[in-house]
Amino acid sequence: MRDASSRSCKARLLLVAALACGSSEATAQPSQVLPWRLDYAPGPNAPKNCPDKSYIKTALATKLKGHDPFTDDAPRSISVKLVLTAQRIEAHIEARDENGEVVGNHVTHAESWRCDQLADRTVFYLRDIVDPVVLPPSEADAVPNSSAPPASSPPPLRRPPAPPPSRPAAKPPMRSPWLPQLAVSASAGAAWWSAPKTALSLAVGLEARWPRFSVGVEGYYDHAWELATQQDVAAERAALAALACFRQDLFSARAFARACLFGDVALLLVDAQKIKLSDDDELVFDLGARVGVGFWLARFLGLELHGDVACVPRQPAFVVDGEKLWRSPGLNGAVRLGLVVPFDIR
Repeated sequence: MRDASSRSCKARLLLVAALACGSSEATAQPSQVLPWRLDYAPGPNAPKNCPDKSYIKTALATKLKGHDPFTDDAPRSISVKLVLTAQRIEAHIEARDENGEVVGNHVTHAESWRCDQLADRTVFYLRDIVDPVVLPPSEADAVPNSSAPPASSPPPLRRPPAPPPSRPAAKPPMRSPWLPQLAVSASAGAAWWSAPKTALSLAVGLEARWPRFSVGVEGYYDHAWELATQQDVAAERAALAALACFRQDLFSARAFARACLFGDVALLLVDAQKIKLSDDDELVFDLGARVGVGFWLARFLGLELHGDVACVPRQPAFVVDGEKLWRSPGLNGAVRLGLVVPFDIR
C-alpha cells in the first residue's frame, strides 16, 4: 500500500511540473509582428529637414523594442507620401494587404516647418498598423466551466488573432496642386527718383500663389514733399503693376526668398497750377525687378521686405513758367516692408 501511495504522489508531482513548464514556455513566447514593406517618398518639394526612410524605420523599431517590421520582399506594403502645401506639410499613409487591397489609410499633418513633429505622428500611425493593440479575452471566458470534464493538458497560450481589416476610411479631399492660394499684402517704405525728392511709398497687392510661383497685381502710391521751387508744392505718383515671382524656402519652410519681374503704368501729378509736365507726358511706363525675403509669423500671417529697381523708357520733366525744373532719371527704386495674409481657395 505504501509503494502504491508513493507512486501516486510522484505521478502527481510530475503532472504539476509538466503543467508549470508548459505554461511558462507559452508565457515566455514573444509576440511576433508580421513583416511589411515600407515605401517612403518625401516628395520633390518636401523641406530639407524632413526625416528620411532610415529615420522612420529606426524610430518605429525603438517603439517595438528593437524589432524591425519592414523587409524589402514582404507581400504587404505601407506607403508614406509627404505632400507640401503652402502652409503645412502632410503625410499620406496607406496600407495594402498581400492581395493589394487597401486595408487602412490616414492623413496626418504639421506646420510646414515642423517636419520633426510630422515624423513622430507618422511613426505613431505606422505602429498602430504593424502592431495593432488587441484586447485580451474577458475574465469570464478565462474561467473554466466546473461542469466540463478536466482537460488532460492546458492549451498553449497564443497571441489573439488580429481583427479583420476594417473598411478603409474615406480619404479627406485633397487640394489640387494646380489650385493656388490667394494672398493679400500691404507695405510701406520709401521711393527714390520717381519724383524730385525722396517719397513716401505705399503699396497694396493681390496674388495667386503656388508652392514656387506666383502672379499678381499691385497698386503703388508715392508722395514727395517740398519740391525745389518757390512754392510749397508736392508731387504724387500713382501706379498699377503686374508681377510674376519665384519663391524659394530658406533654411526651413518658415523663411523664404522671392525674385520678381514687373511692369507698371504710372501717373505723375503736382498740386500747383504753374508746374506742369512737359508735353503733357503724365503717363510713365516702367519695367523692373524685385528681390525680397520673408518670414511666416504664423500660418495666416507673413512679414516681407523687398526692394524694387525699375527702368523708365519715357522720362517726363517738371516745367515751371517754361523752364525745365526736373527730369525723371532712367532708373528709380523703392524699399518697402509689409505684411502678407494668405488664404485657401475652397
